[in-house]
Amino acid sequence: MKNASMHAREFKKLLKKIRKESAAALPPVDEPMEQLLRGILTDHAAEARANTALTKLREAVVDINELRVTPVSEIVEIIGADYPSCRRAAEEICRALIVLFNKLHHLDLAFLKKSARRTAESFLNNLHGINAHARATVLLRCFKSHCIPADVAMCEILRREGCVEPNASVEEIQKFLASQISASQAPGFYAQFKKYASVHAPRKSSKPTPAPVEKPEPARDAAPAVAAKSAAPKTGSVKKAASKVARKAKPTAAKPKSAARKSAARSTRTTSSRRRHR
Repeated sequence: MKNASMHAREFKKLLKKIRKESAAALPPVDEPMEQLLRGILTDHAAEARANTALTKLREAVVDINELRVTPVSEIVEIIGADYPSCRRAAEEICRALIVLFNKLHHLDLAFLKKSARRTAESFLNNLHGINAHARATVLLRCFKSHCIPADVAMCEILRREGCVEPNASVEEIQKFLASQISASQAPGFYAQFKKYASVHAPRKSSKPTPAPVEKPEPARDAAPAVAAKSAAPKTGSVKKAASKVARKAKPTAAKPKSAARKSAARSTRTTSSRRRHR
């Protein structure tokens, strides 16, 4: 990580505040699959609330495979719509179960307990698409690995206090914490930091919603006005119509004159012809 020495100094300042929290280290867990689901839920809430939500999930489905095909909306209903980031947690549960099923064709991680620690660490670290905090909790509580999970609130505090880079990923943050805290102190520090973060995590600022822009109401006589406007002829069209009328009127006015001239000429010729006969 960039600026490691500067971040380490800032972390030592934060560490003094975290150490003041009294929290018992979380007990080890034998079931990796159960801890994976708990780790997803504890990324957004406290341990006690995550355990309650996990119990509700276990009671609502027959087995873990049924939970895999359960819609996200139903998982939200089971754990409760008031659960912190309930939608995100439900989506991460579904994604994790699908990733595991596609890789193993089953949903049982008990075989990892029989494997060496490095084998289990390599397997879990290569499960891309699964919550990084959840994977770290499995390593810490099931295999006692030198790993310190960092949930959402913990990451926010570390970024805010300048202990890590603003754009540091969860994996990078967890590696940084492991470099600062020894393996023997990891379980107790994780419990202390999680409790500290639940109290001091920065809250999302609720931005005031802008007042809705009111649209001007149309006038009551808008329709008659539009009709009158469409009915009223334009100035140019009036001039064109007048010129057409004038052009049509000219030939009709000339016709009587020419007809009178012709009739007068005919009457003159008739009179002259009569005089000749006489």
